[in-house]
Amino acid sequence: MFSSRPLWGPISAGLDGAAEEKEAARHAEELLAEVEAEKKRAKGKKGKKKKKGGGAGGAGPSQETEEGAEAPSEAAEAAKKAEEERMMRLLEKCHEERMRFGITAESQAAASAAVAEAVRLDAEADEAEEEAEADKAEEVAAVAALAAAEVARAEARAAHAEASAAHGEAKAAFEKIKASLEAAAAALSGTGSALEGSETALEEAAAAAEARGAAAAASMARAVAARMAADSAQERS
Repeated sequence: MFSSRPLWGPISAGLDGAAEEKEAARHAEELLAEVEAEKKRAKGKKGKKKKKGGGAGGAGPSQETEEGAEAPSEAAEAAKKAEEERMMRLLEKCHEERMRFGITAESQAAASAAVAEAVRLDAEADEAEEEAEADKAEEVAAVAALAAAEVARAEARAAHAEASAAHGEAKAAFEKIKASLEAAAAALSGTGSALEGSETALEEAAAAAEARGAAAAASMARAVAARMAADSAQERS
């Protein structure tokens, strides 16, 4: 398949000298084709006339048929000569065209080879363009895949950042809870010490009260003894 660009574009520098020969060769080929067509037409007419003559002979010989056949025969000869002269003129014209353009078999073959080379190079250029388009499509797909990978990477980074933030918040909350537990433990320890101190004070107070009770009982006993002694003394007097 040929591209829309000019056929001679890739090799225009190498075919400048062959352009005129190509045109001349094309013109000469047209003339030769016309000569061949004239030959075929002449053969066709000759064959038709032979068939007509054979049909008349098959119908039987007669004087009228022989006299009638003479006129077509002369006309056929005249037509044949006219065709031959026409073909000769065409051949002479073709020869003149070849001479005018300096066409030889070698130059015509070279021009044909140049045209074939141009066609081949154009086909190779088309293939190269198709490969380039395929490579471009692959490159576009690769770029799209890279962009998708970048988006996924950005999303992963965002998710990691969110997870890190959540971890930091959880760690801070854990530290607060730990500090609260330590404070509660310290308070509990202080409460235990205070309780131990209050128990000691209570024991000391109880001992003091007991001592005061014993002293009071002793004083009461002495007072009773003194009262009894006083009563006895009064009775004796």
